[in-house]
Amino acid sequence: MAMVGCTVIWIAIVAVSPSPQLLTLGAGGGLLTATLFLLLQSQQIKLRGLAETDALTRLTNYGGFHGALAREVAKADSNGGTLSLVTLDLDDFKAINDTHGHPYGDSVLHQVGEKLLSSVRGSDTAARIGGEEFALLLPGTGTDLAYEIAERVRAAVAAVPVTGGELRCSAGVAVYPDDAEDRAALVERADKALYAAKRGGKGHTRRFNSARPAISTASSEYTQIQGLLADEEAIVSVFQPVVALATGRVIGYEALSRFPTLPDRPPPHWFAQAHACGLGAELEAAAVRAALKPIGRAPGTHLAINLSPSALASETVRQTLPRDLTEIVIEVTEHEDYAGDDRLGEIVQDLRSRGARIALDDAGAGYAGLTHLVWLRPDIVKLDCDLTERVHADPARMALIESFVRFARRVGATVCAEGIESFEDLTTLANLDVAWGQGYAIARPAAPWPNAAAGVPGACDSALEQALRSAPAGGPSTISAGDRALEHLSARLAAVGTQTHLNGVLAMIAGELNADKICLSRWNASSEAIETLSESGEQPAEEVFRLTDYPLMTKPLYDHEAVQVLVGDPDADPAEVELMLSLGYRSLLAVPVIHQGATVGLIEAMSSHERPWTRTEINRARIISNQFGSAIESLFPDNEPQRLISTPEKTRRRGGAASSGGQGWR
Repeated sequence: MAMVGCTVIWIAIVAVSPSPQLLTLGAGGGLLTATLFLLLQSQQIKLRGLAETDALTRLTNYGGFHGALAREVAKADSNGGTLSLVTLDLDDFKAINDTHGHPYGDSVLHQVGEKLLSSVRGSDTAARIGGEEFALLLPGTGTDLAYEIAERVRAAVAAVPVTGGELRCSAGVAVYPDDAEDRAALVERADKALYAAKRGGKGHTRRFNSARPAISTASSEYTQIQGLLADEEAIVSVFQPVVALATGRVIGYEALSRFPTLPDRPPPHWFAQAHACGLGAELEAAAVRAALKPIGRAPGTHLAINLSPSALASETVRQTLPRDLTEIVIEVTEHEDYAGDDRLGEIVQDLRSRGARIALDDAGAGYAGLTHLVWLRPDIVKLDCDLTERVHADPARMALIESFVRFARRVGATVCAEGIESFEDLTTLANLDVAWGQGYAIARPAAPWPNAAAGVPGACDSALEQALRSAPAGGPSTISAGDRALEHLSARLAAVGTQTHLNGVLAMIAGELNADKICLSRWNASSEAIETLSESGEQPAEEVFRLTDYPLMTKPLYDHEAVQVLVGDPDADPAEVELMLSLGYRSLLAVPVIHQGATVGLIEAMSSHERPWTRTEINRARIISNQFGSAIESLFPDNEPQRLISTPEKTRRRGGAASSGGQGWR
């Protein structure tokens, strides 16, 4: 058993579990609250950074770019400075993908990302904002310097080796506030300059110039979009299957717009330009009509339609939607800040009353994703591709996705993963309890109504069969997050046959609880003595302790409450703190081991760092501790304690460290 007797902080969690868990008293509450706040704040910052990073290139992604753009424009306004935006597009990149395949193309994009990062300053932002589209935010930079940087970056990109040819890119430059009055106009005008560079022969940089007729002007954009609206055949819908990851069966389709008459720019460009020209609602309404036109969708499958918040607010789009929205999913994009919009809230409620389900698109990568998630309360949470890409090899992404799954489960929502491009990612997401999935590994968007790839049901079934069969053999794998890790520990505990095996399991538990040491002790109620049985990583000394000398342990032993001790508690006895520090530990968590309704022992977790134990660690410690009852009964026959250690004994060794006695410590 570990050291006890330090003045303690108790925390009570009630009305959640039949047994009390932890009770906090004394002056340490403020420190605990502040520490927890800092831990949560730090975790949120890490998650936000992950959500704003493009998985393939490690550049800032689309959502992170727009957040940085808003911040930099605000800074330029406050200090009277300038901000240059450079947009870049790889020339003829589609030919590289078609010739060498997408894995090769991904490798090229990754190298381009490295070139961009090495070519800009620390204060700049390099972002990937589309498939082969990139952007640079250059604070405090005028037109001439921005042009030089763009040319330097283009030269760096040209140095990326490409089999059978040369990699070239075009660039456009615009400056705030010289060329644009706000950030939307800045993006539009940099894009116009880029488009002019493309039309002028590619492979060079253009500055924005409102007087240059060669640049695609608002008038010409307006004319092109009017052409889309006038020709019913100019907007075509393709459909990507959505499958249930538990079975691999198709349960719905997402409609995606294509513009065959304007192939030189991707569809998101034209929707953005339509909104800039005042035709955004009309173009989105036309896309809805194209999505609803095909017939023959299988009964029971849903149809998902993408709509921006501003389009939803328009009468044009609302009149286009059918009155009965059963089996229709409205995917609300995250790239506008709409949280708190009462009018939009009323519209969403009306759509739900007509049978629609509401999905939050690109969750984890949008303008204000967490705010939108809480405000919109979506029926379906669609995870952004940047979160799901290569998730099978990225524990950080697994943890973030698992948090979305737990949130969705609490509020009754369904999680759908977009951008699944490998069966490894598919099975990982299934093991993380993501309900639905879509992506190229399942099926590419196509004319209605494509089936999932032949291997998808088998991959989903194999993941389920493995979960039903047993915990992973040989140790927790990268997909054993959350409850799967507990499952693995329980399986190891059930197989324990010797004390050596038990010591190894305790070492695994130390890792699960973020502890430096785990100690297992037996409780002899008749003699009121506690005996150390096993410790992680070592063979324990034979030590037995009287409860009368260490009354702190009455809480877990008699009341079934967990206890934590922090050396920073201002009410702690100085001698006890000195002893705890001399042993190298600053935090202690003790939970009871209960077997057949009675306390039979203790599990204690110790940390060399002073920190409050998190709610998750406390709950996991409770779950784990109750697995030890049978191990204590089978491995350690119930003999009377042979040697009692009490407070008068002044010198002993514990965990390899010498210590001098102090009241309450064993």
